Amino acid sequence: MDFLTECTKCGKCKEICPSYELFLNESFSPRGRLRLVRALAENEVMPGNALKQRIFSCFLCGACENNCPLNIDVCNFIYKTRAKMKKGFLLYLFKYFSFYPGLFFSVLQLLNSSKHLKSLLNYPRLTFLHRFLTVSVKQKQQDFLQVYTKLKPAGRIAIFSGCSVNYLLPSITGSLIYILNRLNFEVIVPKQYCCGAPLLAAGFKKDAIKLAKKNLKTYKSFNIEGVITTCPTCAHFIENVYKELTGEGISVLNIADLFEDFNFSINSQDKAIVESSAFFHVSCHSLNYVKDADKTINVLKKLGVADIKKKEGCCGFAGLFSFLFEKQSMDILRKKVLEYETADMIISSCPNCLIQFKFAMKDKKIFHYVEVINKILLKGEKDGRTIKF
Repeated sequence: MDFLTECTKCGKCKEICPSYELFLNESFSPRGRLRLVRALAENEVMPGNALKQRIFSCFLCGACENNCPLNIDVCNFIYKTRAKMKKGFLLYLFKYFSFYPGLFFSVLQLLNSSKHLKSLLNYPRLTFLHRFLTVSVKQKQQDFLQVYTKLKPAGRIAIFSGCSVNYLLPSITGSLIYILNRLNFEVIVPKQYCCGAPLLAAGFKKDAIKLAKKNLKTYKSFNIEGVITTCPTCAHFIENVYKELTGEGISVLNIADLFEDFNFSINSQDKAIVESSAFFHVSCHSLNYVKDADKTINVLKKLGVADIKKKEGCCGFAGLFSFLFEKQSMDILRKKVLEYETADMIISSCPNCLIQFKFAMKDKKIFHYVEVINKILLKGEKDGRTIKF
């Protein structure tokens, strides 16, 4: 029980906890959840719906860990507790989504296109699925290795797309491939599987380990400099959480570092004048784990995105949270919509944040940062050609 008795109850975790800000109740704070986990272990409380609501309302964002003077790994304890709790319908839906994401998204599109079946999506427990209908399933799973070669490459990099990018926003992967080739890297894209984050969040630890081992086997088999993913949740999961689950992780690289480390000269030919004002939305896992936002913004500025402002704060998606607590998820999103309405476009490194914003702001220009870099490198001219997004 040492991990539970270490907490000094200083309250610093409450200052930045998004779920505590929503519910304004001690039991919905990291400190309160640790106390409940201890009470459950000592049989002081029963594992009923009230406890489940408090344990599963954690965003798993990592903000509390960053603010904790003792660096207590709160998320890891939440994972362990969820694994012991009884699972309901939505959690099993989450499980099969993780194992068969292509089938899941295809069935969703089928339901939406059917006059007789579409009404099922308005069932109160399923309305959260509407956000995924903002974008269409555009790509089927590739069962073979894809290689994008260079004549004399500086190295070889593998891509880990993540489910949202692979099935809903595949243009992001296309943009990443172009950028890496432009940086003179050979690019390989193996058959894609879920990273396992949804499974672990839902309490299916053994299944998450199975996916982790499958991905480790795939990516460890390549002679590569590292892996790049366009999802900060995947990046944190395959590099850090895999180590906790299996003892080893996958080395993840950052695009901004590649621009610097391999001396890619950003000259006038590569730059453009970007007229649009932009807000760079820093996702929770980017802010608290990957910590790549400042480097990415710096690259965007060098390429011509001059009017760009860094914005922090959860968009409300938060993975499993938006499935189980849809009303609260939408409350957070509405605040962000008001905050971001003055920007011409929104840029982020998180595909799930993009889906959330596309759902709420259908007329707003919303891009992953690799799409912005890709367009600038494709369109930029020596005369400083103006680009409008």
